[in-house]
Amino acid sequence: MKAFDARAYPISDFQEWYETGKLELSPKFQRRSVWSGSAKAFLADTIIRGKPFPKVIIMQKFVNGRTIRVVVDGQQRLRSILEFLSDGIKISRAHNKEHAGKLFSQLPVEIQNDFKSYEVGCDVLGDAPDSELLDIFARINRYSVKLNAQELRNANFSGFFKTTAFEIGYSYVDYWLGSKILSQPTVNRMGEAEMASDLLVAFLDQIQSNKAIERLYRDYENEEGDLAGAEKNLRNAIGTVARVFPEEELSQSAWRRKHLYYTIVVTFGHVLSPIVGLPDTKLDKSIFGNTEKMRSVLNAIGTDHEQYTPQPKRVSAPAHLADFIKNSTLATTDTRARIERSKYVLKRLEEAFDA
Repeated sequence: MKAFDARAYPISDFQEWYETGKLELSPKFQRRSVWSGSAKAFLADTIIRGKPFPKVIIMQKFVNGRTIRVVVDGQQRLRSILEFLSDGIKISRAHNKEHAGKLFSQLPVEIQNDFKSYEVGCDVLGDAPDSELLDIFARINRYSVKLNAQELRNANFSGFFKTTAFEIGYSYVDYWLGSKILSQPTVNRMGEAEMASDLLVAFLDQIQSNKAIERLYRDYENEEGDLAGAEKNLRNAIGTVARVFPEEELSQSAWRRKHLYYTIVVTFGHVLSPIVGLPDTKLDKSIFGNTEKMRSVLNAIGTDHEQYTPQPKRVSAPAHLADFIKNSTLATTDTRARIERSKYVLKRLEEAFDA
């Protein structure tokens, strides 16, 4: 038997309940408010854009003739909304360039009205003892899957780097799926955001281990820096790779492997606009006009990789390939391995195009 009703209330109702003492935000089993300012601003922007966020669970009880709503799950969401309504939060440029820096009271009246009329989905419980509420709260959290590294970054950051990386991931997820670089289960766990983040590190800072992702999320949480330039260069590189290797071509190539795909994106990016950590090259963007030759050179390297990748009963790679094979099979996300792979590909391209 269902013990709750599904309803939706406009934000103006929550504001009225809070101002009249009819909303209890901090029952003793709830966590304290720990959201960052950036996370709060992100929720405000979500509502301004009319996009959904997870349901709130509340319990209704009668106290001295008044209906009191106790927040069982969702107090940080509601606190953020109420804080924004009282001009305690500014819209972040990381989320909304049009209204960046504005308080709620500084928004156009029609946006203020839309914000207040936005309906928050709720599951509403009847009056229940603390023991039952604790059981419900425990059950809610029982179904939480342990977060992977990227999901934790999604939960902990809401600033400029995250926004940029996620937008890049959204743009290319279909290509990455179609070319078999990523699988659907990987994307279901934010694999496209992680790939975009990892690549963005190289274009914003320098080629590094994937362990650097966390630091860049933190460093660019509240500062935009040169993210716009890095995003432009990364998109140019990804687009160039896609022209050389359309989905079907890439899906049948060794370059569909994530660490090798990273290598060609970064290498192409370096030819288009120098990346810190790689040597100077005389190659320029004109080489990308000869798609067939580019693909031929890269497919030859890919064939070498597949032939000499260590497996039982396979011969060792010849001397001129040994380092590339090593850096393509061991510690593939380490800084040195990434740099050496790109240097090797640059050398092969320079030989092919007589640069």
